[in-house]
Amino acid sequence: MVVSVALAIVVPYNGFSQKYVDPREAVSYYKDGNYLAAMKGFKELLKDSPDNVEYHYKLGMCYLNSNVDKGQAVQYFEWITKHGKFDNDVWFQLGRAYHYANKFTDAIKAFTKFKEKATDAEKVKADKQIEECNNGIQLTRYPLNVSFENIGKNINTPYPDYYPFVSSDESILIFTTRRPGGPSQQPEVDGYYSSDIYISHAVNGVWQKAKSIGTQINTLDDEEAVGLNPSASELVIYLDHIDDLGDIYYSERKGNTFSKPVKYNEAINSGFESSGSVSPDGNELFFASLRPGGYGETDIYMAKKLPNGQWATPQNLGPKVNSPYKEDFPWLDVDGTTLYFSSQGHSTMGDFDLFKTHWLNTDSNSWSAPQNLGFPVNTAGDDRCISFTSNHRIAYISRVHPDGFGDFDIYRIIFHDNQRYAIVRGKVITGDSTKPVEATITATDAKNKDAQPLIFKPTKNGHYVMALIPGTYDITIESDGLPTLKDKIIVMDLSSFQPETVKDYSLVPQEPQQQQTPPPNNDKNKPKSQPPNRLH
Repeated sequence: MVVSVALAIVVPYNGFSQKYVDPREAVSYYKDGNYLAAMKGFKELLKDSPDNVEYHYKLGMCYLNSNVDKGQAVQYFEWITKHGKFDNDVWFQLGRAYHYANKFTDAIKAFTKFKEKATDAEKVKADKQIEECNNGIQLTRYPLNVSFENIGKNINTPYPDYYPFVSSDESILIFTTRRPGGPSQQPEVDGYYSSDIYISHAVNGVWQKAKSIGTQINTLDDEEAVGLNPSASELVIYLDHIDDLGDIYYSERKGNTFSKPVKYNEAINSGFESSGSVSPDGNELFFASLRPGGYGETDIYMAKKLPNGQWATPQNLGPKVNSPYKEDFPWLDVDGTTLYFSSQGHSTMGDFDLFKTHWLNTDSNSWSAPQNLGFPVNTAGDDRCISFTSNHRIAYISRVHPDGFGDFDIYRIIFHDNQRYAIVRGKVITGDSTKPVEATITATDAKNKDAQPLIFKPTKNGHYVMALIPGTYDITIESDGLPTLKDKIIVMDLSSFQPETVKDYSLVPQEPQQQQTPPPNNDKNKPKSQPPNRLH
């Protein structure tokens, strides 16, 4: 959708072509929600009017409302509090900026200051922020042993790439993006292109260049991937079309192709539905919905599949799972009992946090108290969607990070406390079966020379076992009096991961070939060809 404005042409991440910036142009971008363009305009305006309170305020709000480092807003709101008169709202926005910067104590002070002149309704809002800051203080004391890997330019772009879903074997990745190149050729008023669904396949442990999932799903309007079952056979889609919004659809995979979306029945789409996913066995649908009888905003519901293939009347998962705030993105794990979801309530440390709950009794539909997935999986920002592989060591999320491509990127999380190893086993042969094998196997990380080499000792009969995490290793096998043998082992990750490999090594020296007097050139005396007598 293209909106024509008198003072601006809407393009993503656009700059102002002239040195002079018309304040009306920056304000126009700001009103349209094109905060990146407005941000650039207000920065230029501040150079000429460094004491302008409005420019400081709007620039701070641009940071808070865009997918960049929101903590950068602190400097602009702090400046306002130190220069002249200002609205009480500035204290609240300064608190938000501190919050996003993980300066929880400073944020609490700013929110407390805001409450001095706030209305009763505003005090409730500030108390919620203070509660989240206190949660953040506690959660950041015990960070998880995880690392984040930006999965690279084959997937991520300078545009928003978000809502990643991975198959349980880590071979298929489906996500939502607002990049150019889709059916819509023009950006929308916020500076981004309409949202489309993209897909990538892993080949030899590497994600291939992402591409559109197809025109049977992507249109000129907005489509978002909002759920995927572990086998990646059924994709749940949210459509935001002019004549249809607030409903969820499903698309079935046939080989590498997904079908045209089909709307779930009226039992599912009876309110405002934002996300959902089908259980591993296909018998339950979990989804987020805002409808009468809930506990506040969007709640998590479950519907069971009837013998005729239709979905039964949904059940609300109850007050343990659902809060007075928004719950979203339910996803039932391959174990059939662990439900992951996001929430603005419970013990969130800011915006949406990711939680898990366990299905205690399927008959009574009872669930355990939600557990926050912890920091740094959760942050003070928006952590809304997570997708795990079958071994629970790997998950995929989207977030804004300084090392990213400029907006929301998709990251692969490795949970090191649940690390997986490939077993490489076999036998080292020395050529003398009467003597015990005395050899040393050294495995060195080929890509990280600072990593400590791994040492393995074969047993007396030569059998060895190595446990190696995914990576590339230079192998050296040494034994006194025998030639050193070198090899390279690649332990694949993603869907190419092999849990066990058998590989034998021979340290038997090759015997030098002796020169022999050639026999007479006589076919009758010509020796028959024999295979070399050598172990491999």
